[in-house]
Amino acid sequence: MHRRICIALLASLCACTPESPALVDGSESPNAEVSRATGDPAPSALSYPLVPPPPRRSIDGIFGFTARSLIEFKALPNSPHRLTSTYGFPERARWYIEPAKASTGQRSVRYRSGPQVWELFPGESEAARYEEDQELQAFLQLELRRAALLWPRGVDWETNSADGVKGAGITATHDPKTGGSLRATTQEVGALPSSIASEIDGVLFEEFRDIEWVEGPLGQRPMRWTLYHQGAEVWTEKIERFHTNIRYVDGHFLPPHLRDLPGDESSGAILLGEIPARVRRRVPLSEMSWEAAIEEAQRLISASIKLRLPGVMDQDPVFELHDSGLPSALIMRLILTDTSIPEGWEEAPGESALSLLLPEGELPNTATLARLQSACPVDAETGRPRLRVKLQNGAIESSQLLLPLAPSVSGD
Repeated sequence: MHRRICIALLASLCACTPESPALVDGSESPNAEVSRATGDPAPSALSYPLVPPPPRRSIDGIFGFTARSLIEFKALPNSPHRLTSTYGFPERARWYIEPAKASTGQRSVRYRSGPQVWELFPGESEAARYEEDQELQAFLQLELRRAALLWPRGVDWETNSADGVKGAGITATHDPKTGGSLRATTQEVGALPSSIASEIDGVLFEEFRDIEWVEGPLGQRPMRWTLYHQGAEVWTEKIERFHTNIRYVDGHFLPPHLRDLPGDESSGAILLGEIPARVRRRVPLSEMSWEAAIEEAQRLISASIKLRLPGVMDQDPVFELHDSGLPSALIMRLILTDTSIPEGWEEAPGESALSLLLPEGELPNTATLARLQSACPVDAETGRPRLRVKLQNGAIESSQLLLPLAPSVSGD
């Protein structure tokens, strides 16, 4: 029974069929999901009350993290996938998985908000809530990854000897309140675990084996492991990026059809989505027209490309805006292919954002900025608005207005 349910969960992660959600911010974005600010009811009525997560609390000074991994299924050796796992503390999580060379929209997404967990399966527009045995297993998968990536933080581990068995090492255990148990195995006191596993009723469920460690922002963190299910290898995984400076509102951890944005009766949909963590350089601009700003952006981006920086330059300019809607700064973005950040650049956090596609490459004005501000969720604070433009022969082909969001409550 356990194997059948787990295989169903994992199958949802690799059966990624195409669909077309809207992008929020740039190529290689883990995705943006549609959450319309129309005031319309959800596609189907809830058969249960939606329980919000507890107030945010920090763990060792951070309120969450995002990890970006490259995974290779043993059963699909020629089809690498990318997994983006984001956690907010406490009881907030979101996994996003897609083929490494996916076209837009090939994905499966898992959400956790408070005592509820859902899966948005490939090809579906509405997420399904897990219940009973599947809910327990989904929670345990989320808790195992969080505990491993934050080791030993955020979990009350209880250390036990190996019952006198020579060479068996030392185990530390923890019982999540959602059910099941976690077990970490080390070779000696104070050593890093070589494996971290989950169990249900004393039976091994899943396990990260052969864990390799690397220095991270909080100390040593896992860099590589192999996932096993009841003794069978599922995939090998390399955790390529680990960000602790993230700013996602609570709607990020809910399926799109359950997100609540203020009503908006205007044409065009306001979306709640994600701006992924990126390395960026912000260049202030003097008061200038859009024509002059675009020329300056093209010159600066072209000059940066010639420097052969360690990454892929996004050639679509992003402008930070004045309250009037005119450009105040250029934000250039780099997708790193190396671990080093170039001088003069900074690592920007992942964050939530409201997004509005403007018709026919239209430029923003005070009315469109006010419309986006009015759709801000009640639990969020807004940053400076931005405009992302796609150019064709130096002219604006399309434009996307963005309003970065951050949680308005940082802790209790």
